[in-house]
Amino acid sequence: MADEVKVCQSCGMPMKVAKDHGGKDTNNPYCVYCTDEAGKLKSRQQVREGMIRFYMSQMAKSREEAEKSVDEHMKNLPAWKDK
Repeated sequence: MADEVKVCQSCGMPMKVAKDHGGKDTNNPYCVYCTDEAGKLKSRQQVREGMIRFYMSQMAKSREEAEKSVDEHMKNLPAWKDK
């Protein structure tokens, strides 16, 4: 039986190997991009800005389009669902 790929509960990124997890800890539910060096979840605003920049660069979205997409996506993720 293959290992199930974990998904970051903050941004939705697949975490396939230990280095993808915050703090390189496979028990950490957040990815390396959503956490600080110690593996602690960054603020919602920091994560949001990182995701906006990613959407703009990797998906060729305008800032306005990226903000709308990120806000829609984040409200469905466990880390931000009630925020």
